[in-house]
Amino acid sequence: MRVCSPFTIEGTIPPPVEMEDEPESAAVVIDNSGSYEERMLEILRKSPVLRLSGNRTITLNNVRQPTRTQNLSAEAMVKASDLEGATLGEVVDQALEANLNQLPLSQKPVAFLFGPENGAIAEQPIYRAAGEAYQKQYAHLFVLGFAIAPSARQFVENCQDTVGIPATYIQATPDLLMGDLLKNMRSSQIFSVCGLPEIRINAVPEGKYQVELLGLDVFDPVTMKVDSEPGKNVPAWFLDTDYNGLCFQVNQAFFPRTGAWDSIKKALKGTYEESVWEHLAGTTSAAFAVGEHRQIAVKVIDDRGNELLVVKSL
Repeated sequence: MRVCSPFTIEGTIPPPVEMEDEPESAAVVIDNSGSYEERMLEILRKSPVLRLSGNRTITLNNVRQPTRTQNLSAEAMVKASDLEGATLGEVVDQALEANLNQLPLSQKPVAFLFGPENGAIAEQPIYRAAGEAYQKQYAHLFVLGFAIAPSARQFVENCQDTVGIPATYIQATPDLLMGDLLKNMRSSQIFSVCGLPEIRINAVPEGKYQVELLGLDVFDPVTMKVDSEPGKNVPAWFLDTDYNGLCFQVNQAFFPRTGAWDSIKKALKGTYEESVWEHLAGTTSAAFAVGEHRQIAVKVIDDRGNELLVVKSL
């Protein structure tokens, strides 16, 4: 049994990069001697599969740096794997039914923008990259990073309407910051396409509010559709009742999809009301008062361990 203190901090420390040349070793999978973008490009070549929900994948071919670019990090040709229960022809039919008026992504080049090595990617770099990708007639813009600002994530979701090119945020596992301490194989889930939590804010008596987690939306760039996962199937979600836009503070925590409550009760050797456990496993928060910043943030942890953040004003 582990009981943590009121304040804990976690972090991934990037490994130092040696400036001197070292002999190559067959055991090292990723070369960390180059620049950050060169290393990310190499990782993308070695792990060219983007994993979606429902065991579906997108395979990248001919990953390379653009010949002339000011804002883009990489480009590739996309080949979609067969969807479960659907052929590639059916995917094209679905795209036409959605009035996309374009060929499927499997026949078009796509562009990539790499986020910073340390820190969240901001909205302005995405705006510039999207504008260039649209002018050069790329079919899609993939924004790849370790973290993304809420405003930037919102811009990615609305990029089609704002700039004219669809965009998708790709979450990169923090393991990549560990350098060659971990091997990045084709079977590793290094990159994954993430969605956004869907929440509802309800007003309750005494001027307070409650937040209800409705589910998690995951965008599928193969079918150009959004799959929804109900809130009760989410491993964990957290609520910051007074989000300041900089630091997420967990004021309430919930773990809907777990069967560990009986073991926890036994380990803590205490007597608790059953409503306590039902609340911790629920999708509705406790009532809270309006904070100084008048906005809340909800962070959802998905099956792959990605942190998905949505911010709403009260």
